[in-house]
Amino acid sequence: MAPLVRLRIGEALVERGYVTEAQVAVALDEQKRVRAPLGEILVALGFVRPDQVAEILAGNLGVPLERARDLKPDPLLISALETSFVRASGAFPLGLEGGTLRVAMTDPGDPEKVSQVRARFPYSLAISMITEGDLDLLVRKHLADEGSAVATLLNDSERAAVGGEFPIEEVTLAVLYDGVRRGATDVHIEPEQKITRVRYRIDGVLHGGESLPREETDSITSRIKILSNLDIAERRRPQDGHMRIKVDGRDVDLRVSIMPATCGENCVLRILDRAAGGIPLAALGIRADTVRLVKRIAERPHGLFLVTGPTGSGKTTTLYSLLGEVDSIRRNVATVEDPVEYDMPLIRQSQVDVAAGFTFHDGLRALLRQDPDVILVGEIRDNETADLAIKASMTGHLVFSTLHTNSAIGAVPRLADLDVPPYLIEDALIGVMAQRLVRKVCEGCAAPRETDDALGAWLGDEIGTPRQGTGCEHCHGTGLAGRTVVSELFLPDDGMADALRSGHDASELRALAKEAGFLTMVEDGKDKVRRGLTTMEEVQRVERSHRLSREEREAI
Repeated sequence: MAPLVRLRIGEALVERGYVTEAQVAVALDEQKRVRAPLGEILVALGFVRPDQVAEILAGNLGVPLERARDLKPDPLLISALETSFVRASGAFPLGLEGGTLRVAMTDPGDPEKVSQVRARFPYSLAISMITEGDLDLLVRKHLADEGSAVATLLNDSERAAVGGEFPIEEVTLAVLYDGVRRGATDVHIEPEQKITRVRYRIDGVLHGGESLPREETDSITSRIKILSNLDIAERRRPQDGHMRIKVDGRDVDLRVSIMPATCGENCVLRILDRAAGGIPLAALGIRADTVRLVKRIAERPHGLFLVTGPTGSGKTTTLYSLLGEVDSIRRNVATVEDPVEYDMPLIRQSQVDVAAGFTFHDGLRALLRQDPDVILVGEIRDNETADLAIKASMTGHLVFSTLHTNSAIGAVPRLADLDVPPYLIEDALIGVMAQRLVRKVCEGCAAPRETDDALGAWLGDEIGTPRQGTGCEHCHGTGLAGRTVVSELFLPDDGMADALRSGHDASELRALAKEAGFLTMVEDGKDKVRRGLTTMEEVQRVERSHRLSREEREAI
């Protein structure tokens, strides 16, 4: 057996091309200040992904690196497993083979945690390594249904006894914890006449949670206001706030919106998982050829790149992932956002405050005096912001922003509607990516799908290997779990310059783009259906026009 070669984490990452020597130097300087492991600092700075660091550490320890998507733990083994043990030990048992327990651990080099596993399971161990993120995925997939924290509190027989006091603080946090652990993007607390409904938006769809006693709702809302630094006495006007909680050892930010309603105050909390800001472009589900083109755009010295789509289509996450491709050591990167959703290392971030008179236009104008190389403007909403963004992109700045249009090519007439002259659009626009989020086929219950007439006609000559979920505990019987991106990328070339300058409509631009190889979101969706990643119904759901088609009218 060849001797184990241990490499310093920084040297190994450079050797594999994951980071540059300049990035390691920045991390080493930071290490002198914070006294944390170099790998953690490199991840925190956004230079590498956790799995890349884990790959090096696993190699140094001589253990394999596992990925959650490839693991199928033994159901009998995990049926007797508690979430508390997994999180405390950082270990997830996978299966028992010939008297040896296979177990994936986040820190196999920690003898204390290995001892915890040995004390719990009297077997010899075959240890592999797993990242914190993948361990969390395993817990959510296999252990999350052992009962919600809210249900546990509400059903507590001792508390329900006469004279018992309702635990406002515990229930409030339990509602939020359940939302984070379920992978929700939003938590809705909706008072009605007799009960208060709690609902979680998971993969874009609302799911019911544990209902709360109506008489305790005002106290729960007040507790949320206190955590968000809002005025608990104000109940007649909407209020917006922000809080941060720690869930299973990680910080989670929540954006709070409270609005008066007929039966009380309606409360919606948007969960902003700070880890999502560092997702690589490829991990979002964007086509490999599109990822390569977008990375080239991030290297451009100047120009305007837009991401379009409706609210909740993942535009901000895509832009943050794109910023992660920018060399923020050698280039000054700054943002103006509403709100700042994820903290990005080495990037100057500013938040719009309309009440104080600080708009996107004001922020962008101020940023141009800050010697920026790359600018992210959260959204182009009006003529002033559009005009300034265009001019900034033509004066040596690379500008990223979002726009509300239904398609990539639709961004051109939308800019024209904002009174941007066509010749400026042609001069400044590098490209536009439109996107939607579709739910993925659940890997826990995925099965081949028979091709009926509707699916065959929709997919055309190439059928591929479509799949559908049959329904399981992980996907709550829906057959769908998690989301991925369907997108289209419009890159104007020299052949479209005249059409852009002369203000041609979207249909003519679309014809020219088709000749240049433009693929629509529907075509990207069909490719994902052929590969068994999502379903025809999901693609049609997100791409359906706001108008009723003739076929739909006739069917009615």
